[in-house]
Amino acid sequence: MKQKELIDLMTTLDDAWNAGPGSPLWETFRKRHTENVAVYWPGGAPPTRGRHNHDVEATEFFKTFPDNHLINRPYKILFADGNHTCSIADFSGTMKGPMKTGDGKVIPPTGKSFRVEFCTVASWNEKGEITEEQFPGNFGTRKKRIEDGRLGTPLYR
Repeated sequence: MKQKELIDLMTTLDDAWNAGPGSPLWETFRKRHTENVAVYWPGGAPPTRGRHNHDVEATEFFKTFPDNHLINRPYKILFADGNHTCSIADFSGTMKGPMKTGDGKVIPPTGKSFRVEFCTVASWNEKGEITEEQFPGNFGTRKKRIEDGRLGTPLYR
């Protein structure tokens, strides 16, 4: 694929993210990931495997942070090389719903807001679908702070 095509695919994927589950655009979010996509989160946990599982975790995220928003018009950085894209954007939201942790705990809503730089590195196939998605950086640390109820510490504004 050409660089411009990949940049357009990434941008419209994030437009769909911002529209959220239940929006007609959400189908774009689903279709931009292969059936067997691998989504890698920081911290070394096993990746989320499969479009369905990634959709479920994304929908749960929206239940916890219903006002979350990724600023992708314009991104801070967005480029394509080969079959990869890399984006960096400001990402914000407020914890208005409960959060389920990996070990089954439920964290009640705190009402605290976050604003972070968020990076996505994606590998695309010739059909315009993500085969592998990585969220590098210290997002895992930030997620842990949410789970520990320390959302308002310096990583968040």
